[in-house]
Amino acid sequence: MKSKFIDTSALRMHYLEKGEGSPVIAIHGWPETSREWVGVAGELAGDWRVLAPDTRGHGDTEAPPGGYDRATLAQDIVDFMDALGIERCPIVAHDWGGIIAVKLALDHGERVERLCLLDTICTGWPVFSQYVYWFMDGDRVERFFSTRARDFIASVVGGQNRGLPPPPDCPFEFQTPELTAPEPWATEEVLDAYTIPYEQGDAARVSCNYYRSLQFHRVLPDAGAPNGERYQLLPHDEMGRLWRNGEVAAEYLDFAPDDRHKTYAGATLWLYCRHVAEVAGCRLNEAGIPVGDPAFDSFSRHFPDLRAEGMDGGHFFVESRPEATAKLLGNFLRGE
Repeated sequence: MKSKFIDTSALRMHYLEKGEGSPVIAIHGWPETSREWVGVAGELAGDWRVLAPDTRGHGDTEAPPGGYDRATLAQDIVDFMDALGIERCPIVAHDWGGIIAVKLALDHGERVERLCLLDTICTGWPVFSQYVYWFMDGDRVERFFSTRARDFIASVVGGQNRGLPPPPDCPFEFQTPELTAPEPWATEEVLDAYTIPYEQGDAARVSCNYYRSLQFHRVLPDAGAPNGERYQLLPHDEMGRLWRNGEVAAEYLDFAPDDRHKTYAGATLWLYCRHVAEVAGCRLNEAGIPVGDPAFDSFSRHFPDLRAEGMDGGHFFVESRPEATAKLLGNFLRGE
């Protein structure tokens, strides 16, 4: 992919580009960069112009002190489109990129031609996944990444067992690789691309800014409140204490109560990792969409024109299964 820079109204952004057709914007996840889309773009470039930006603070895009909230990150994509002269196009997004894309679609739906969300979440955190508490425990994350970034990324992203420590020091033990990468796939070039920013740059601060920008709430029934529910903030300090003491409860937390009942009317495809859905205790409804965890249930609430397809290859199937991913994306982008 060609490496390019563009000045938007807010940032100098780096992006990768491949292909000559209609534009598609692909938003990477965490702890990746635009490099995530190299394999998929190679498959799609015959029909599409794939544009993969580094989101704020990642890769070679500027990393200002602030602006890591969902609204600003979504506006960054709007600004990126404006700078390129793109009024409307499909959006493809994985993991944290999906959180940004959901906000983009809910607030700027007129700019999104169709939406594909790859193993991500919408406005709430799944019950089974608790690693977000790790980010709230003081400077634990910064200290961890200062010494173990390469081991973490090689293990969790790349499917290599580098002997990660147990919680609370690390959010994941390498005991369920099926969730993330069931077999080794990452080359040293890939590992360098994702770990050097932690070892020599500002990636730890940026990562913490992303997660710490989220404000988590319990959703409580309340017949007198709008939509029959009210929201109780769970402060970051309390989340950190729960993590530190091993007292994290398995509960759903909503990080966007203001967006909880917004919708995007356009065609939406959700590609989910089958093993993640299994661990979440989900079942498929009559439309073949995973349900059973409030975070998964929210897809149908936000996206009335939704279909879903299960994927093998763990959470990072975009890179571990690029051909299969690109095939489903291509079919969806063509309206098939």
